[in-house]
Amino acid sequence: MERTMKKSVALRLAAIPAYVLAVSGSAHAALPTEVTAAITAAGTDMVTAVTAIIVAFVAFWGLKKLGSKLGWL
Repeated sequence: MERTMKKSVALRLAAIPAYVLAVSGSAHAALPTEVTAAITAAGTDMVTAVTAIIVAFVAFWGLKKLGSKLGWL
């Protein structure tokens, strides 16, 4: 009897998150076109900045490696 009671309670507890997910839908508000354009531009700027940083780090690493191989450092 105790085992079936635990199973029953477990089933009820498992139903709670399923109910919450079923009831709550995703809400999407329409953004103005200026906001969408600004977000896209910011994303492009961030990609450019990250690419520049990675290139700088790779160049620094390459020069450091070259310097150690040629005895500069």
